[in-house]
Amino acid sequence: MILEFIKMNPSGNITVIVLTPVSPDLYGEVARQVMDTDVLGAEQVGFAQRPLGPGAVARLEMMGGEFCGNGCRSFGAWLMCAPYLGRRLESGDLEVVIEASGYDGQVLVRGRKERGEFWVSSPMPLPSRIQFTPLGHSEIGLVEFPGISHAVVVNEDPTSEVFWQVAEVCNCQDVPAFGVMFLSEEKLQVVPVVRVQETQSLVWEGSCASGSVAVGSILATRGNGKVKNLELKQPKGTLWVDIDLTEEDGLAQVSGPVSLVAHGKVWVEC
Repeated sequence: MILEFIKMNPSGNITVIVLTPVSPDLYGEVARQVMDTDVLGAEQVGFAQRPLGPGAVARLEMMGGEFCGNGCRSFGAWLMCAPYLGRRLESGDLEVVIEASGYDGQVLVRGRKERGEFWVSSPMPLPSRIQFTPLGHSEIGLVEFPGISHAVVVNEDPTSEVFWQVAEVCNCQDVPAFGVMFLSEEKLQVVPVVRVQETQSLVWEGSCASGSVAVGSILATRGNGKVKNLELKQPKGTLWVDIDLTEEDGLAQVSGPVSLVAHGKVWVEC
């Protein structure tokens, strides 16, 4: 099977989006092959589809059915290469309307081109639940979103052993998608690791948008319910997070750079 793809770099979280229509029952196998370092070497894979409703120009389905902020930012940047697909705002930014797995309604992705790359912002789902669970002498902040949950662990060494220990404590070993965000609170540095059940993958990511929102949500709950322009440094990039948990509708948004790495075709065995 020959598939057209784009390979994007949203703040270091290397993302491949398959542009050729693929049956959902093949997502897992296609993603597993595409993520192989001998093929395209992605950290995650999304699939472009026709939108389900009016108003959106396209739909992004992630490999595990989760919502992915970096995936939406990547897809939005690609669509902004054809400006007629979006609308120009008074600020000069382009706004592209898409749909995404794990998200009810439409995602309004905004961005602009700067020095050969895009600066893109995407709205994010608000947490459906935040709870704290003891872990030794500290605690885990478990933040649940549609399709994925993240545990925020403060000042722990980032290891696979700690990941599985946290997954067991949170009873998340077999959920569709689960991440642990290893947070150095003093430096505001995050090391994300995410497991997706569909592909049986455990990936140490260059950055993680939903994990960054989880971190921002934990910090917001410890403060006044808000964080503004929170800069979170991650292994291969930086993300900026805005959170407001004080209103009923609330706000969650992630921003950062996105660049196009490659556009071409790939062969997969399916």
